[in-house]
Amino acid sequence: MIGLTLSLLLALSPAAVTEIPKNFLFTERAARVPLSQDDAAEQGYKISDRLTAPFELNPCRHRRAVDRGRTAARTITYWSTAPSRSAEQLVLYKSPRAARAALAGLRAEAGRCARKGDPSVPTLEIQWRTTKVKAGDEALGMGYRTRQAGNVDRTITGVVARRGSALIVYRTDDGDYDPGRLTKNARKMAVKVCGLPGVC
Repeated sequence: MIGLTLSLLLALSPAAVTEIPKNFLFTERAARVPLSQDDAAEQGYKISDRLTAPFELNPCRHRRAVDRGRTAARTITYWSTAPSRSAEQLVLYKSPRAARAALAGLRAEAGRCARKGDPSVPTLEIQWRTTKVKAGDEALGMGYRTRQAGNVDRTITGVVARRGSALIVYRTDDGDYDPGRLTKNARKMAVKVCGLPGVC
């Protein structure tokens, strides 16, 4: 009887999402619009569904994802010659527990690699920090400041939020460190991902 009940529950439980619908991310429609040759020389988007892509907030500079349990992912990055760079990323997991573990791993890495430099640029120092923000079930403001020869080079601001079995990441290198300005999109996406089966 117990085995039968468990089988029924498993049959009724939505399967983990293995594909993110087209144009699901907020920047995706703009990213899919072809640019003229002149515009493409000044700015552009890249869309990737690579499951092993590292997080756009990546304190320990991993070349590949080190978290486990991913079922789908999409990363959209934008660049311009301004210079400017921003990103929107959605990663889906097989369970809320796996997503929670991924967020905990990011939080730990921000502390462990808080002052990780770049071996290719010996004079460059990278200083990571985290702050509290509110979005989804739990969230973390993250970012870093780079210094070269004692002078501030640039500042990166980001937010990572968890909603159910999804992690949502936004980052930008425009302006000062202020994760709060990115929480609006994180909160909206935290609502939207609940429309995917099994995420919430």
